[in-house]
Amino acid sequence: MGKKRIYVALCLIALAMLGICFFYLKKTGWGMTGDKAWNELLDLDKNVTVEQLEAKGYINVTGCLDEENETISEFIDNAGNRRPAVLRLTSNENDDLCAKILLYDKDYNLIQMWTMYPNRQQAVAPGKCFSTDVVSSYKDGVVTVTLKNIQNPTVPTEEILQDEMLYKWKN
Repeated sequence: MGKKRIYVALCLIALAMLGICFFYLKKTGWGMTGDKAWNELLDLDKNVTVEQLEAKGYINVTGCLDEENETISEFIDNAGNRRPAVLRLTSNENDDLCAKILLYDKDYNLIQMWTMYPNRQQAVAPGKCFSTDVVSSYKDGVVTVTLKNIQNPTVPTEEILQDEMLYKWKN
């Protein structure tokens, strides 16, 4: 009977280790591609709410956050150090729900972003590219974190480049 308990305990430990590995790989974006990000956004229900997006792991960056967000900082750090990274954001822009997925692209050493307004089922500039050199500015006790828009290396046409405010937080 003692050997059976040890076997069961070892199986449970192995199962827990696999679960932790799966969670880590999902959190870091391992296996996430631009197509998967795009399809995730396209699959959002027209009536999805901020609360439902938050339950799916999206970070609400509407307005000015009370403090620096650890998950966003980890994404920026991972992208800057050429490690797999994925970030899901949501915001309410002029009473219009917005969902974004940002993904570090190691082949081109850049951050790509896909944006969807699910309530009106409209996508904006899929695969928009940004430098991994993120800009932070400080004014009146508020830190603004901005992504610097860069030319998409896979698209030969000229683009109008517009930087993207990632989020703000009180310092």
